[in-house]
Amino acid sequence: MIQLEFTPWNEFYARKNTGEIEGWLQRVAKASEQAFRAGASRAYPPASSPGAWPARRTGGLLGSIATEVTSTSMTIGSNMPYSKYLRQGTSKMARRKMSDNALQEGMFRARLGRWVERARF
Repeated sequence: MIQLEFTPWNEFYARKNTGEIEGWLQRVAKASEQAFRAGASRAYPPASSPGAWPARRTGGLLGSIATEVTSTSMTIGSNMPYSKYLRQGTSKMARRKMSDNALQEGMFRARLGRWVERARF
């Protein structure tokens, strides 16, 4: 007869290291901005294809790409008025890759995608 005895571990506590989290978010922000700039830097013509990064005509979109990092979040985007049409598409134009795609690529490039939950607003 074999008898097994199990002794449970002590309770496990996780501690939040705010500096480590913020540094991690900074790395995601940098990688996401690089992905957005690289994707949106192809010159026009030709026009971008549906689902591709937008082609650069004047450089306004490329110049307006910005990230903001707090101790708990990271945001990437553009303040150009037409950026929402590129991101969402219209009845006459299909959606293009934009900030949400850059965030996804940035998380992958920073090797953080499997630990991060992203929210799309």
